[in-house]
Amino acid sequence: MTLKETAGLRKIRRERIWILVWILTYVPVVCIVKYGLHLHDVAGPVAFIWVAALLGNLARVIYSRCPRCAGLFFSTDESASVRNLLTSKCMHCGLSLKPERVMYPSLE
Repeated sequence: MTLKETAGLRKIRRERIWILVWILTYVPVVCIVKYGLHLHDVAGPVAFIWVAALLGNLARVIYSRCPRCAGLFFSTDESASVRNLLTSKCMHCGLSLKPERVMYPSLE
């Protein structure tokens, strides 16, 4: 496995973690803004900004390219899809997201 492939896989893993962070922080952020700071009028715009940021992160992950085959990592064809976001391998060439799980790095 080359350094370029390792860096590309690290980037894809980091972007997937950011999606999880955005999802888990929604309720605490809105509750802090609405009840902690007593800004009831600002909760709507904060929620809108949060959803826009989540959609931006999803778009970055959906359009991630495999560092080996340059195909869309989470899609079986060239159209972007959310169906396979939890997969751990490239849908085209089978490259694993975790480089330590590659069985035969010398054959790649």
